[in-house]
Amino acid sequence: MFTPEIDLEVWTKSTVLRFTDTTGVDTGAGTKWDGGTGLDSSLVSAAELHITDPNNDTFTIDCSADIAAASPITGDVQFDDLVGRWIDGCYAVVYDVHMQPTVITTFADYGGTVAGTVKITSNNHLVETGMKATIAGTTNYDGEYDATKIDANEYYITATYVAEAGGAGKTSTPFYSDTFLPFVYSNAEIAIEKMYAIFAEMDESTEADEYLKQVELVNGLLNALKCAIATTTIARVNNIYGRIIRILDFNSIDLIY
Repeated sequence: MFTPEIDLEVWTKSTVLRFTDTTGVDTGAGTKWDGGTGLDSSLVSAAELHITDPNNDTFTIDCSADIAAASPITGDVQFDDLVGRWIDGCYAVVYDVHMQPTVITTFADYGGTVAGTVKITSNNHLVETGMKATIAGTTNYDGEYDATKIDANEYYITATYVAEAGGAGKTSTPFYSDTFLPFVYSNAEIAIEKMYAIFAEMDESTEADEYLKQVELVNGLLNALKCAIATTTIARVNNIYGRIIRILDFNSIDLIY
């Protein structure tokens, strides 16, 4: 199944977030864009990044035009920059890729095969197992569902069956939804660079030597944090970040927010 990858870069003293789709071109596994068996980017109807910052403020980037312009995708796809004043911490990034909608022709009770499910018939529905599907225009089934593919024209959802006819205006829109949890530390990095600059202006002395020890300790913690992001839990990452902040506070170094 299509498995996207997203890269986050922080620019201009933590005032720009730059997201890039680095999924790449499929080579046969069916997990990337286009290629032999990858996701056909020409069939994407919409795509968005939904970003929640550490203060629980939310932002959305519409990626649809960027994907359409790059189709067929042959490399990285850079999305519009998100400009603001970005704080350090863990960000929740949800990447939704919606396929083209198709008309639902029938709803059927599928409980005899899989308990508590409804079979959806929609020709060339584009659903793959593991995707979600948005059903719209119905009396009883509007909403988002986890979808399981039966064949190219049928899939099923978990729902209580209620008799309803299909037809024009009743649509199925499958979509991929993946969540990423990047950790931003650029403000702490800028503050540590400021500590190095302060040390560079100090005369040789015991005080300067002790200050350098503090700088090297906090820089070592930052390097540990970078490694921890990829190897351990967010709780441990936050713990290391907390130690960095305490050293910066002790030395009266403000974060740039």
